[in-house]
Order: sequence, then C-alpha cells, then structure tokens
Amino acid sequence: RPDTLALTVVLALLTALGPLSTDMYLPSLPAIARALGADTARTQLTLSLFLVGFAAGQLIWGPLSDRFGRRPVLLTGLAIFIVATGACAMAPSIDWLIAMRALQAFGGSGPIVLGRAIVRDLYEGPRAGRELARMGTIMGVVPAVAPILGGVLQAHFDWRASFVVTIAGALALGAVVIASLPE
Repeated sequence: RPDTLALTVVLALLTALGPLSTDMYLPSLPAIARALGADTARTQLTLSLFLVGFAAGQLIWGPLSDRFGRRPVLLTGLAIFIVATGACAMAPSIDWLIAMRALQAFGGSGPIVLGRAIVRDLYEGPRAGRELARMGTIMGVVPAVAPILGGVLQAHFDWRASFVVTIAGALALGAVVIASLPE
C-alpha cells in the first residue's frame, strides 16, 4: 500500500536490479575469461552490451506500461530478466554470455523504470521526492555490497554463482510483486 515502508523497499529493490546485475559479477570477470576461453576485451563486452541493453529498455518499458498497465509490463520485464539471467548462468561461450547480458539488461531496465513510474503514479510534489530519496538510500547500498558478495561467491563457488544468486533474488522479488503489488 502507498505510504508504507514495505512498498518503498519493494520499489527500491526493483530499481536495484541494475546495479546488482552489474556490480555482483565484476569480481568474476577474470574467471569468466578463463572459463570461456575469451580475451579481456570480449569479456568486457558483457558489461558494455549490458549498458546498451539497459539504455534500449528504458526507452521501451515506459510507453508499454502507459498502454498496458504497470503491473503486467513490470512482470514481463522481470520475467525476461530472470530467464536471461538463467541463460547467463548456463552460458557455454562468451558470445552467448554477451548476448544474454544484453537481454538481461533489457529485461532488468523494466522494473527500474516502472518502480519510478509507480512513485510518480502514487505521489506528487515533495512527497514523491521524499519517496524517491528513500528508494535511493535503500538502493545506494547495493553498489557497495554487490561486489563484496560477488567476490565471496567467486571465492567459494565459481563465476556462475553470482547469476544464480541474482535469479534467486529476482524470483523472490517477483513473488512479492505478484502477491502484493496491485496495478
């Protein structure tokens, strides 16, 4: 419901998917290069094309949600993000990983755009600003914690673990959205 910390946290976590997806796998870039037999430049394309997919998605999700509604478009973006993240975790080659990272970003940009659009729908003026500031505070923790978590996962498992953990988080967030977030 509006004006609850629970809604703020859900919206902040939706907007944190991008930084989480970017920052958590960074400690694994050298391991990805070794495992998939790629050079540094090709491995870095997994980040570059992620940013391209992220930018492209931001142009599309807003107009789609204006036409079809916030919730169904949010769930579609989240589903694309989850499927693409799973494909990243199972990537057999660097080219596959590059393509799936672009698709992951495209899907992941939907929840980010729509989390902010939901704030605009529910609040006005200074109240909207306060909500966005709260979300920013919560979301600001993710870029600080994600590389540490990614490094721990890399040290104890392998490069695929960061994608698996991302899937688990996105699935949990999707369940909350399905169960609790109305149109």
